[in-house]
Amino acid sequence: MPINVCIPGISGKMGLEIAKLILSQSSAMSLSAAITRKPKEQLNKYISIDNSIITSDIDDGISKSDVCIDFTRPENTMLLLEKCIKYNKKLVIGTTGFTEPQILEIKDASNKIAILKASNMSIGINLCLKLVEKTSSIIGDISDIDIVEHHHKHKVDMPSGTSLSFEEAIKKNMKNSKEVKHHCLRVGNVIGDHMIKFTLENESIEINHKSFDRKIFAEGAVLASKWINDKDKGLYGMNDVLSL
Repeated sequence: MPINVCIPGISGKMGLEIAKLILSQSSAMSLSAAITRKPKEQLNKYISIDNSIITSDIDDGISKSDVCIDFTRPENTMLLLEKCIKYNKKLVIGTTGFTEPQILEIKDASNKIAILKASNMSIGINLCLKLVEKTSSIIGDISDIDIVEHHHKHKVDMPSGTSLSFEEAIKKNMKNSKEVKHHCLRVGNVIGDHMIKFTLENESIEINHKSFDRKIFAEGAVLASKWINDKDKGLYGMNDVLSL
């Protein structure tokens, strides 16, 4: 049977990308709920879906789904988290910008339901994270380390969740604590470019990733949803999905 998926904030850029991908995989996944505050007529300008699954009722959307894929805002994620616990549903979180108390609440919730949380669901970014971990373990302590990122002018959080994930990967693989410098650009319509630069005395190593299409994040989210559907309670990441 197909996996029933709920998409909150379906009228957003990521919501629409994920919905389109799910609709193209009807044998494996089914779009069971599209949560939005916008009128149905307005949503149908962007995507053709059954009006019966469009709702503004979070309880209704979550209760009739197997997995909820969240790319909204932190305050909305916490509400979705509460509802997923209530109805014992899986939750895939691609939202970023959480506070420390919110992160702790998500971790606590993973003792009750299966949650997959990733600041970036791109396969390429997660491969870069492994490269950064390895590089940091070898030369991190003797390098100057800079993270340079460029996103579109509407992105709210700065540094990005992905940049913070790179910083975390760097620091946990070094013997000594040192500053990792962030350089953030918020201009134009760039989906997301990241560069991690390790500078030694006479050479430098750069690990780069460029996003050409938001579809890569939707592809990762769909892959994560398929993976987590049969998992028990726990907190997972894309490294688990990709067996990295």
